[in-house]
Amino acid sequence: FTKVAEGLTPQAVFTMLNRIFSTFDELAEKHGLEKIKTIGDAYLAISGGNHQSVNSADSAIDFAQAVIAGLGKLADESGIDLQVRIGIHSGPVVGGVIGATRMAYDYWGETMNIAARIEGSAAPNAIAISESCWLRTRHRVLFGAGTTITLKVVGETLVYHSLPTA
Repeated sequence: FTKVAEGLTPQAVFTMLNRIFSTFDELAEKHGLEKIKTIGDAYLAISGGNHQSVNSADSAIDFAQAVIAGLGKLADESGIDLQVRIGIHSGPVVGGVIGATRMAYDYWGETMNIAARIEGSAAPNAIAISESCWLRTRHRVLFGAGTTITLKVVGETLVYHSLPTA
């Protein structure tokens, strides 16, 4: 993101991020995910929180695929090389509102941390999922064989990466 933003004015960066995140918001609603927050150029959403789904892992993967496609369309329209890496993990979380001023609704737990960390192992415009997510979605042919990676604080973790699209 820093590389893309270097050649743009602050207003152009704001406009671009607003368009990207608004697209992601629409896709999250369409696929039954809940946007939690944005952190810089990162978009954090949860599946299976306050919005029930038959299989929250499937919903998260459907959303991820739609995000990649939507960002590709925005890249084509803008002429800016926009790419995304996506990490998905399935597991328990704790959510709620904290604080006395500027209260924030958020989710916490190892599940959130693992999803954030495996995102870094994904190729540009690809998805990385944890073993627990893969076990819930193994009927899909979207992912290749698992690879063991070392995650900070977590240790060795089996991760599955989306296969390149033709």
